Amino acid sequence: MTAMFLGARPNLPAKDVAASVAFYRDVLGFTVEATMGDPPSFALLKHGGAEIVLIADAQPAVSGCYIYVSGVDEVHAAITAKGVPTVVALQTYPWGTRDFVIEDVDGHRIAIGERAAAEATS
Repeated sequence: MTAMFLGARPNLPAKDVAASVAFYRDVLGFTVEATMGDPPSFALLKHGGAEIVLIADAQPAVSGCYIYVSGVDEVHAAITAKGVPTVVALQTYPWGTRDFVIEDVDGHRIAIGERAAAEATS
Protein backbone atom coordinates (compact mmCIF):
# COMPACT_ATOMS: atom_id res chain seq x y z
CA MET A 1 0.00 0.00 0.00
CA THR A 2 1.23 3.48 -0.83
CA ALA A 3 0.86 6.18 1.81
CA MET A 4 -1.20 9.20 0.78
CA PHE A 5 -1.84 12.66 2.14
CA LEU A 6 -5.61 12.89 2.67
CA GLY A 7 -6.21 16.48 3.69
CA ALA A 8 -4.94 19.50 5.51
CA ARG A 9 -6.33 21.69 8.25
CA PRO A 10 -4.86 25.17 8.52
CA ASN A 11 -4.28 26.59 11.99
CA LEU A 12 -4.78 30.34 11.73
CA PRO A 13 -3.74 32.72 14.52
CA ALA A 14 -6.50 35.11 15.58
CA LYS A 15 -6.35 38.26 17.68
CA ASP A 16 -9.99 37.77 18.74
CA VAL A 17 -11.08 34.15 18.27
CA ALA A 18 -14.77 34.99 18.88
CA ALA A 19 -14.73 37.66 16.15
CA SER A 20 -12.98 35.27 13.77
CA VAL A 21 -15.49 32.53 14.56
CA ALA A 22 -18.31 34.95 13.73
CA PHE A 23 -16.69 35.74 10.35
CA TYR A 24 -16.21 32.10 9.35
CA ARG A 25 -19.67 31.13 10.62
CA ASP A 26 -21.70 34.08 9.33
CA VAL A 27 -19.85 34.85 6.09
CA LEU A 28 -18.55 31.46 4.96
CA GLY A 29 -21.11 29.18 6.60
CA PHE A 30 -18.74 27.15 8.79
CA THR A 31 -20.14 25.42 11.88
CA VAL A 32 -18.39 25.51 15.22
CA GLU A 33 -17.31 22.00 16.16
CA ALA A 34 -15.47 22.94 19.37
CA THR A 35 -14.13 25.89 21.33
CA MET A 36 -11.94 26.17 24.40
CA GLY A 37 -11.89 29.00 26.92
CA ASP A 38 -14.15 31.91 27.76
CA PRO A 39 -13.54 34.02 25.78
CA PRO A 40 -12.41 31.30 23.37
CA SER A 41 -8.70 30.86 22.74
CA PHE A 42 -9.24 27.96 20.33
CA ALA A 43 -11.96 27.03 17.85
CA LEU A 44 -12.40 24.16 15.42
CA LEU A 45 -14.67 25.03 12.48
CA LYS A 46 -16.00 22.78 9.75
CA HIS A 47 -17.89 23.18 6.48
CA GLY A 48 -18.35 19.99 4.47
CA GLY A 49 -14.86 18.48 4.19
CA ALA A 50 -13.07 21.73 5.03
CA GLU A 51 -11.77 22.41 8.52
CA ILE A 52 -10.07 25.47 10.00
CA VAL A 53 -8.61 25.92 13.47
CA LEU A 54 -8.39 29.37 15.03
CA ILE A 55 -5.83 29.88 17.80
CA ALA A 56 -5.57 33.01 19.95
CA ASP A 57 -2.49 35.11 19.31
CA ALA A 58 -2.04 38.69 20.56
CA GLN A 59 -0.15 39.66 17.39
CA PRO A 60 -1.11 37.19 14.68
CA ALA A 61 1.20 36.90 11.71
CA VAL A 62 -0.79 37.11 8.49
CA SER A 63 -1.20 33.77 6.80
CA GLY A 64 -3.77 32.18 4.55
CA CYS A 65 -5.28 29.05 3.11
CA TYR A 66 -7.03 27.66 0.05
CA ILE A 67 -10.52 26.21 0.43
CA TYR A 68 -11.71 23.95 -2.38
CA VAL A 69 -15.43 24.16 -3.10
CA SER A 70 -17.85 23.07 -5.77
CA GLY A 71 -19.84 25.85 -7.40
CA VAL A 72 -17.29 28.62 -6.88
CA ASP A 73 -19.41 31.13 -8.81
CA GLU A 74 -22.32 30.58 -6.40
CA VAL A 75 -20.03 30.80 -3.37
CA HIS A 76 -18.53 34.03 -4.71
CA ALA A 77 -21.99 35.54 -5.29
CA ALA A 78 -23.14 34.60 -1.78
CA ILE A 79 -20.06 36.05 -0.11
CA THR A 80 -20.00 39.30 -2.08
CA ALA A 81 -23.77 39.70 -1.44
CA LYS A 82 -22.83 39.89 2.25
CA GLY A 83 -20.61 42.88 1.47
CA VAL A 84 -17.27 41.11 1.71
CA PRO A 85 -14.82 42.60 -0.78
CA THR A 86 -12.57 40.37 -2.85
CA VAL A 87 -8.86 41.18 -2.83
CA VAL A 88 -8.31 39.05 -5.93
CA ALA A 89 -11.22 38.88 -8.38
CA LEU A 90 -12.88 35.62 -9.41
CA GLN A 91 -10.93 34.26 -12.36
CA THR A 92 -9.75 31.09 -14.07
CA TYR A 93 -6.03 30.36 -14.10
CA PRO A 94 -4.01 28.43 -16.70
CA TRP A 95 -3.00 25.85 -14.09
CA GLY A 96 -6.61 24.70 -13.80
CA THR A 97 -8.27 26.49 -10.91
CA ARG A 98 -11.03 29.09 -10.78
CA ASP A 99 -10.95 31.09 -7.59
CA PHE A 100 -11.09 34.38 -5.73
CA VAL A 101 -9.50 35.70 -2.55
CA ILE A 102 -10.97 37.45 0.47
CA GLU A 103 -9.45 38.52 3.78
CA ASP A 104 -10.73 37.52 7.21
CA VAL A 105 -10.80 39.84 10.23
CA ASP A 106 -7.08 39.28 10.91
CA GLY A 107 -6.04 39.88 7.30
CA HIS A 108 -5.50 36.20 6.46
CA ARG A 109 -5.98 35.70 2.75
CA ILE A 110 -8.54 33.01 2.10
CA ALA A 111 -8.60 31.72 -1.47
CA ILE A 112 -11.80 29.93 -2.40
CA GLY A 113 -11.96 27.94 -5.59
CA GLU A 114 -12.42 24.81 -7.57
CA ARG A 115 -10.67 22.91 -10.29
CA ALA A 116 -11.80 24.48 -13.57
CA ALA A 117 -13.24 22.49 -16.46
CA ALA A 118 -10.57 21.60 -19.03
CA GLU A 119 -12.16 23.78 -21.73
CA ALA A 120 -12.17 26.80 -19.37
CA THR A 121 -8.40 26.67 -18.91
CA SER A 122 -7.37 26.52 -22.56
